[in-house]
Amino acid sequence: MVWTEGVARLWLLLKDHQPSLYPAEEWDDLIDIRIAKLSKEGIAANQMPYVQAVQSGLHLFNESLDKSHTLSQDIHNSTGSYWHGIMHRMEGDYSNAKYWFRQVGGHPIFDTLLQEAKALYTSFDLKLISNSALQSQLHQIASSSAWDPYGFVDLVQQQVTMVQDQHAESLLMAIQRVEMKLLLQYSFEQSGGKAVEL
Repeated sequence: MVWTEGVARLWLLLKDHQPSLYPAEEWDDLIDIRIAKLSKEGIAANQMPYVQAVQSGLHLFNESLDKSHTLSQDIHNSTGSYWHGIMHRMEGDYSNAKYWFRQVGGHPIFDTLLQEAKALYTSFDLKLISNSALQSQLHQIASSSAWDPYGFVDLVQQQVTMVQDQHAESLLMAIQRVEMKLLLQYSFEQSGGKAVEL
């Protein structure tokens, strides 16, 4: 399928990139052009919202917030709201991010995200993080029985606007990357893409 192959080729360009918690500009403007030109030939009408979700997610991986936002605000399901929430978190509009996470409710990726976030937390040397409040918030997220998107927004906000700890940044970026990758894979599968593992 042309759609699947096109997404797979784009993912090869983005898969090793770790998006910033607070990007200043897109990572590669040529990738934005390629995302916009992805062929949607043969996509069923009911899969189109997820095609847009994939494109929105690819734009966020490329740190292209405006282009991602244009797409996600027109996707009227929990996955579109999820991409919308991540975009606002990345632009630093934390209260708006929480609004969109409320629209998400629960999401099928939450359980896997929590397990992968816990694994990242467990493997990280927390003593490297000097801020005790941030350490405490990280512990709360990792010891929870369910993924807390609002708590993660608070963590990112505290890191970006106040703490700016280099070690916390690397852990939070790793968790954000896992979150985005899981959501991209889910969006891709719902769009009909099955032949490639993102």
